[in-house]
Amino acid sequence: MKRAGFNKNFGRDVKKGVGMAGRILQAPMKYIEKNDPLAKKMGDFGGLSPITLGSSIALALPTSIGYLEQLSVDKKKQKKIREGDADELMNLGFAGLGLIPAGGGGGLAKSAGKSVARGVGKTAKTITRGISRFF
Repeated sequence: MKRAGFNKNFGRDVKKGVGMAGRILQAPMKYIEKNDPLAKKMGDFGGLSPITLGSSIALALPTSIGYLEQLSVDKKKQKKIREGDADELMNLGFAGLGLIPAGGGGGLAKSAGKSVARGVGKTAKTITRGISRFF
């Protein structure tokens, strides 16, 4: 078994590899977002730049898979989700939407989008209620 690579560090190495693969799958979109000249000129609305928007649609599947792979091994991201971090919950919801096929499954995509929106809305309400208790 040791010759096949199954040693005492096998689990750690697999975890490291899955996390690295997740980051690699997300790298093209992050690079485009970082280096899109039009997005920089558009300021807060840079995500609507034609280059960034088109790339995000084209790269939705690999970016979503990469995020979910990274989430599966990253304890910090998992903790943020358990604590109800709004940004991380939105990322998780949109990662799931990126896995829905764009063609043929229009009804499926619409119903899935509604259920994600309801889930995000319920989470936001719960967070708001929790915050309001402190004031």
